[in-house]
Amino acid sequence: MSQSTTKTNTKILVISFLAWTLTNMDQAFFGYAIPGILEEFNLPLEAAGIILTISFVIASMMLLFTGIAADRFGRGPILSLYLAVSALLVGFQGLAGGIVMLTIFRALGFGFSAGLSPITSAYVVENVKPRMRGMAMGVLQCGYPLGWFIASLFAGPLLADYGWRAMCFAAFLVVPLAGLFHWLLRDTPGIILTGSDAPIKGKVRVLFSAPYRKSSLASIATYFAFGGAYAGSAFYFPTFFAEVRGYSQSDAASLVGMSNFIGIGGYLLAAFVGEYLLTRRAVFVVWALGGTLALIGLLWFSESRTADTIWYGLTAALFYGSLAVLPVLVAEIFPKEVRASALSVCASAPLSLGFAVFPLMVPFVVGSVGWQMGFTIIICPLLALSAITALALPNRQSGHDLAVMDETRSIRL
Repeated sequence: MSQSTTKTNTKILVISFLAWTLTNMDQAFFGYAIPGILEEFNLPLEAAGIILTISFVIASMMLLFTGIAADRFGRGPILSLYLAVSALLVGFQGLAGGIVMLTIFRALGFGFSAGLSPITSAYVVENVKPRMRGMAMGVLQCGYPLGWFIASLFAGPLLADYGWRAMCFAAFLVVPLAGLFHWLLRDTPGIILTGSDAPIKGKVRVLFSAPYRKSSLASIATYFAFGGAYAGSAFYFPTFFAEVRGYSQSDAASLVGMSNFIGIGGYLLAAFVGEYLLTRRAVFVVWALGGTLALIGLLWFSESRTADTIWYGLTAALFYGSLAVLPVLVAEIFPKEVRASALSVCASAPLSLGFAVFPLMVPFVVGSVGWQMGFTIIICPLLALSAITALALPNRQSGHDLAVMDETRSIRL
């Protein structure tokens, strides 16, 4: 690999990581804002679930076209466009005069933000050395907890002094950065992929053809269960800590942010173990089951702020950290002609569908049995189920040359 190619690949990884971090920062603002939104508009917790569900339904539909757009027009241009638009819409949430406009801005903003997941994953997977692919994807996925941590640095003081609306305005800072990323990525490879002008039906037909059907269905089931567990808990944790543990909105945001920062170690460890010691499938199963136990510990055995931070940090490291290996595992299954489409249809779309279903259920269950029991009977089984369904995915050794794999299984659309 030439020095210029290495520099280009490093640039792609860095920009993809920054884009994924910044969009997660933007979306985390809504999670931190939920207590303030409910208070300002005098709404019950169920209203937050409805807003989240609408957002995730819209995202699921938008994701069906995201991968197609990235395959057709290139990873770089779509990455920059989606980052800029999602940031603008998050900023507009702070200007919303009513709950309807807030919901519209939230739904569209999250739809564009969710699209950055398959785009950045495909971009990184295709542009790193085989033996570094898993670690690179692990670093990329660290953008999630780092985004929540950076958002907490804004949320803590802004919530305390100015309220939730001021926090949303920080997203406007991302828009010029998206323009910079577009300029930096203008000369990167793979702007238009071979076969990328194929119709949507052709790409979907390939994903569910005999060679890929089992993997596609297993990926959909895994991401749906994991998405339900994630969205049914992560966006509610600031509210959980405020209502159950008695923290102020500012303190709850700071605790969630710090725990996510601690959790970064779990992402990196998962990536390392999946690349050099175990298969990625094995790591996902172990991490997801470990995250289930950590969540139970947080809910039932934590009795102080220090314990809350440690238990939630462990939950983030294992539960959320399992995503350090899952996207690259799925990306390696499919050939380049449909890779971004597969990451949209078989990964991000079912993830968002899980996001849509379970955040709506959680408030009603919590209202009946309380936060701790509600999380226990919904989130823990879903997370464990995602580990079980992942066992149907191929258990491949890591480090294969993706270009060689693509050459041997190139398809005609």
